[in-house]
Amino acid sequence: MHYLLAPNDADKVDELGHHLDTDRLLLAAGDWSCTLHNEIYVYDNGDWIKDPLLWQSVQGASWDDVILESAMKDALMRDVIGFFDTRDVYQDLGLMWKRGIILHGLPGNGKTASIKALINSLEARGKEDGSKRIPSLYVKAFDSSMGGKWSIRYIFEHARKMAPCVLIFEDLDSLVLDEYRSYFLNEVDGLESNEGILMIGSTNHLSKLDPAIAKRPSRFDRKYHFKLPNEETRKRYAEYWRKKLESKPIVADKFEEEITYLVAQLTDGFSFAYIRELFVSSLLALVRGFNPDVVEEDPKEDDAGDESSSTAGDGVIVEKPAIVGEGNAGVENTEEQEKTGEKTKKSKPKRVFPVLDIPEYLQDNLLLKIIISQAKILFEEMGRDDDEQKEKEGNGDRAIRRIRVKRGYRRHGCNW
Repeated sequence: MHYLLAPNDADKVDELGHHLDTDRLLLAAGDWSCTLHNEIYVYDNGDWIKDPLLWQSVQGASWDDVILESAMKDALMRDVIGFFDTRDVYQDLGLMWKRGIILHGLPGNGKTASIKALINSLEARGKEDGSKRIPSLYVKAFDSSMGGKWSIRYIFEHARKMAPCVLIFEDLDSLVLDEYRSYFLNEVDGLESNEGILMIGSTNHLSKLDPAIAKRPSRFDRKYHFKLPNEETRKRYAEYWRKKLESKPIVADKFEEEITYLVAQLTDGFSFAYIRELFVSSLLALVRGFNPDVVEEDPKEDDAGDESSSTAGDGVIVEKPAIVGEGNAGVENTEEQEKTGEKTKKSKPKRVFPVLDIPEYLQDNLLLKIIISQAKILFEEMGRDDDEQKEKEGNGDRAIRRIRVKRGYRRHGCNW
């Protein structure tokens, strides 16, 4: 039990026996506790928690650090920032002032960085022009001892109290399970007013989202696809890193502008996360005194005697793709495929590590040599990840074929 004691002055006690000073203190404390102070509301384990660590992690996040295709980046910024500037427009048109956006695409291509930039820019806007800052509410999971439906209800009740606000659902496909999908949709549709709530959902697997969520504009109105960066975007990202590091003595005389073009050519198929790792691992290798000219790669048993690999300059190994499409090369017909009537597929040419045309003045550039060496390691790592994914998909396809064969036997009245 906690007691607030004050002098029993008759002029400060109302007819109900409440002391005016203690009431003011309690109301002020309640108001302070409901206000964010360098914190972000996070919903986890059935409760809203003020998280100062998440707030700290988004400080310094800027749209300047988000390298995307210019058209998509501008549209995303207008859609989010502009939403909170157009309340009067919505009202004049007789529309409910709410909106939903889905960020989707392969992991490591800027979804999380964009969300951090959005959170920080909306908070900073209030500091700059004196207007009410826009709080962000981040949902980690619907799990709670009260169940998913209770969590969804509690989440939207809190968002309505905090509006105008941003309500963020990361990994939306894993949050909304079948048993409470319809309940979630009812809350999103706003059987109660969702005025001033901008919902942002992110997913690595758009196809896993229920069509009622992904394909209903009145719920999530726009979808932004975060693709693997093209060569021009990769070049801009490398330039971002060059400017970021130009004041560092260890790389100041090594990170030539031409290297950004070479990195863009070297990283075809890399996500932003992989390119970032390329720079981080290269810088760490440079600090440790790594010498790429004396690196020896471990021989692989399955490469022994393989003429499809050759060694290029600067420690770069170039693999020749298998020739596909001549006669029956690269095509395998199995008895199981013939039984099920499945069409044969030609295997895709194996991705090869690019050969760079390095200018003469960069031939001995230590940083470039290290970048090429580290890129080769990441390239092989990506290849292994692709092979594992194909193996998983292949196992899934075989399981589906077995099911189809079993159904075929049953259809024709056969016994196993």
